[in-house]
Amino acid sequence: MRHRPPTIRILGAMSWSYRPALDGLRTLAVYSVLLFHTGHAWASGGFIGVDLFFVLSGFLVTSVIVSEIDRTGTLQLGRFYARRVRRLLPAAAVVIVATCAVFVLVAGLSTRVTLVRDAQSALLYVVNWHFLGQAEGGYFATDIEKSPFLHFWSLAIEEQYYLVFPALLLLLTRVGRRWIPRVLVVLLLASVASQLFWAQVDADHAYYGTDARLYQLLAGSVLALGLHRLARPGVRVPWGPVAGAALVAFVVLSSGLVPLSPSVRGLVATVVAVALVAALMLADDSPVARLCSRRVPVFLGKISYGTYLWHWPVILVLQEVLATSPRVVAVLTVALSTGLAAASYEVLEMPIRKSSTLDRLSWTPAVVGVAASAVLAVTVVPTLLEADRRPVLASSQEGVGDTLTERPVQVPTDVDWEQVTNDYGDVGWCTAEDPEACTVAEGSGPHVLLLGDSQAQSLVPMFERLAEEQDLTLSLNVVEGCLWQEELLNSKSSEEEKQNCEDARVGWYDEVLPVLDPDVVVIMSRPRDDRTWRGVVQRRDGAEQPLSRMTLQASRATLGKISDIVPSTLLVERLVMPETFDPAQCLTTSPDAAECAAPVPVGGSSSDGYFQTESARSPRIHTVDLNPAFCPDAPVCLPVVDDEVVWRDDHHVTARYALSRRDQVWRILRGTGAFG
Repeated sequence: MRHRPPTIRILGAMSWSYRPALDGLRTLAVYSVLLFHTGHAWASGGFIGVDLFFVLSGFLVTSVIVSEIDRTGTLQLGRFYARRVRRLLPAAAVVIVATCAVFVLVAGLSTRVTLVRDAQSALLYVVNWHFLGQAEGGYFATDIEKSPFLHFWSLAIEEQYYLVFPALLLLLTRVGRRWIPRVLVVLLLASVASQLFWAQVDADHAYYGTDARLYQLLAGSVLALGLHRLARPGVRVPWGPVAGAALVAFVVLSSGLVPLSPSVRGLVATVVAVALVAALMLADDSPVARLCSRRVPVFLGKISYGTYLWHWPVILVLQEVLATSPRVVAVLTVALSTGLAAASYEVLEMPIRKSSTLDRLSWTPAVVGVAASAVLAVTVVPTLLEADRRPVLASSQEGVGDTLTERPVQVPTDVDWEQVTNDYGDVGWCTAEDPEACTVAEGSGPHVLLLGDSQAQSLVPMFERLAEEQDLTLSLNVVEGCLWQEELLNSKSSEEEKQNCEDARVGWYDEVLPVLDPDVVVIMSRPRDDRTWRGVVQRRDGAEQPLSRMTLQASRATLGKISDIVPSTLLVERLVMPETFDPAQCLTTSPDAAECAAPVPVGGSSSDGYFQTESARSPRIHTVDLNPAFCPDAPVCLPVVDDEVVWRDDHHVTARYALSRRDQVWRILRGTGAFG
């Protein structure tokens, strides 16, 4: 008679019974994130709550999977996926649909249409890659922080992990179970390497990329596999003090008292989270374990998934309809998101999870759940968010209203608000290795170089059309978020943007400008000369100077280089912009579009004064005011002119509107005498 060989167990003999203290850890994680999102300075590192969630998720899901494999010899993938879908998808779908509905009440159409793809990718659990793609838009990517679906990025990474990891683990058990920890450790190290690489190259990828965050889930998985070794009788570790030290370390990291980059903070938080989970598993009678096992933390931990789902849209809605302090927002958010999560847990989540009927099914709940998400994404989401109706709870805007104008303002009925808010224009620049790349149009007339940042970017299509109509040669040195002064940098820019700016500015006036040899340089840039830019605008050499002196000296130095080569330089004075409100949001929320007008300020910017000073010093330098072209109804600038929406945000005109005003702009430019 043949004897069956003994089963090689993956986990060993350690008990994997329920540990209430781990639910207490969920409470710590979710409220750390909540306080961070409400803007409290003393919780500026609270985003590491997500890191703790990742470690816990990797630990628990691995424990469940390998326990089943040890018990049965295999893993029923269909049932695993069905349990994951039943656990996570219903609550997420309800939050997404409810958020879409609420934003119909509090946000204008111009805001809502930009959220359609966010909601769709959240339902399909690819939203982290969606936001990463948006973040690669650079200077204009900051709007993703206003998305009520932003927090779904972490859930997307978890779901992607849950999709692949069980199949990988099952495959490794067939190949040889001794390979499981080795492969997971290799994958963990590869992900850490990815995190370190992207932290230097692209901080957004380091934060949102699945490859760069996978190490935190894998750390939990490796902990689950190795924990029984830590529990061997020969190993003596004071796990109670370890738990206390790890808890203190987590609180310190969450506070932001230790100045660390997000990448380094995440790596350290992962080590702390692993130590904390291990200590609670191996010393369940320690003071920290007893604290985390109390009734309130355990209950809040059980509903933490729902709290996490609800908290971010609740914060955004409260900030939209209330003008109050972060402390009040935090209190209201805790109450509302916890209450909604508790209701969801009792009414929706637990009945689905405990359903005996669904327990008997394998793949069906998973397939139906994913299909339902896809249907919601393509039907309900756009229907709600693209509904053409004004919100009833929107916050007030700060336009001048009809106090300065009696002219009626009619908003066209066929405005594509998504197109308006994304109507950036074009960038273009070159390096000394390829100076011809700067030239985008060639004609027999004067050679014009447009130089500037994103405000110049909005005018690029207009200048391209003028070059075609007026037979001009047109070159560009237009880089979003980049100051035109060679000696200055914008510290708010990403590392990639800073590098592009350095390539387009440092040495460019000495090496490339003489090769291009333009007849006219038009400089168009957002003024960065008030107190909001102190500490943001910096000298490249690191020297400390007051902003006003820094700006004047840098402008003078760069203009000197330009004037040595170019016969005429036109410095465009400050264009009138809304500055204090979102014009597209105003137009889609205010019953009277005249309320969305912007007044012409008295006096120009400080930069205008610097420009005028330099113009008086050199006959080759001139200032030019384009406001008469863009603001024909001064002393108030209307938000719609000749059926064109004027501004796409608080400090940019739409490229389409600029294009429609090219004849008026050309008359002003010709009037300077710079074009012959």
